[in-house]
Amino acid sequence: MTETSSQNLPLHGKTALIIGGAGGIGGAGARALLADGASVTIMSRDETRIAAFAAELAHEAPAGATVRHIAGDSLVEGDVTAAVAHASGDAGLDICVSTVGRGSTTPLLLNDAESFTNELRVNVTSAFVAIKACVPAMARAGGGSMVFTSSVIAAQSFPYMSGYCAGKAGLEALVRTAADEFGHLGIRINCIRPGLVNSPDNPKVAASFDGDRPTAFLEQTPLGRLGVPNDIAGAIRFLAGPESSWATGTFVTVDGGAHLRRAPDVQQRLRQELGDEVVDTILAGRIPERS
Repeated sequence: MTETSSQNLPLHGKTALIIGGAGGIGGAGARALLADGASVTIMSRDETRIAAFAAELAHEAPAGATVRHIAGDSLVEGDVTAAVAHASGDAGLDICVSTVGRGSTTPLLLNDAESFTNELRVNVTSAFVAIKACVPAMARAGGGSMVFTSSVIAAQSFPYMSGYCAGKAGLEALVRTAADEFGHLGIRINCIRPGLVNSPDNPKVAASFDGDRPTAFLEQTPLGRLGVPNDIAGAIRFLAGPESSWATGTFVTVDGGAHLRRAPDVQQRLRQELGDEVVDTILAGRIPERS
C-alpha cells in the first residue's frame, strides 16, 4: 500500500467490482479505479492469476483503499452474486466493470448453432448475469455505475465474425434497456466500444491476420496504431466516476477512429487457413463438405 491517502481522491469510499479483472483491459481498469481511491475487488476464473494480480495491486493502493479478489465464472449466477457480496459488504456496490467477451473468425456457413450460441452467451448472458446481481447492491448504495466492454463492430459489419458481431450488438441492446429500466434507482449502465487492443492477454492480437504486422487493421485506423489497455482504462474510469453522472445507456467509442472506415478484409487469412476451394465454395453460397 502506498503512503498516499485516498481521502482526497475522487473515488474515495467507493466500492468497485471488476469482472474479468485479471485481463489486460480489466486489469488496467482496476488500476485506474484504485489510483483514484476506490476499493477494488477483481474476479476471474483463474484463481492463481487473480491472486497474484491482487497482490500486485495491493502495493499500489492508496491508504484507505483495499484490494480483494475472488475466483468465479462470469456465466454462473452464484459466482457473480458471491463476487458482488464480497466487493460490497453491507454498504452496497458503487461500480461494476465487466470486460468479458470472446469472438472467433469463422465463416457463417462453417459455423454451427452451438458455437454461435456460445458466443452469444459469453457476450450477452454474462452481462445479464452481472446486471441482475449488481442492481440490488447498487440500489442499497443509492445508485451506481456499470461499465461493459462492447466493440466497435457492434455497429459495424465484420464478415466472418457473425457470432461476435451479434453478441456485442445484443450486449448493447441489453445495456440500453437495462439503463432505462433502472435509471430511477440512480443506476447508470454504459458501454465502451474498443477497437483492436494489443494486450498481455492477446499478444500481437492481429498478427495472425497479416503475418508480423496487423496491416489490414492499421489501414482502417486513422490514428495508425493498435490500442493498449490504458487507452480503454481512461474511458472505464470516466464512465465509472462522477464526471459522467448524466450519462446512461450510451456507448463511448475508443478505437483510433476505426469506426470511421470499415472492418479489415480477412479473406486472405481464411484462404491460407481453409484453402481456396473451401472459401470459393462459401462465396458461392454453398456449405463446404466437411472431411
